[in-house]
Amino acid sequence: MSDVPDQKRKTIADSVLARLSTFALGVGLYEGIARSIVEKAVADIPEASVEQIATAARMMMLFVSG
Repeated sequence: MSDVPDQKRKTIADSVLARLSTFALGVGLYEGIARSIVEKAVADIPEASVEQIATAARMMMLFVSG
């Protein structure tokens, strides 16, 4: 079951994932892992802007890849 329950959050997650897909591949993360990270960021900070969610997801990706 996904951490992103509604369509608005799914749309945000898809948008952020599209923005960060090259970054994720660059740090060695497969799409499934990157998607899980982005969905977690959306679920953790639902009222944040897309830019804030992208920043949080990027930091999580760096942490996981290191």
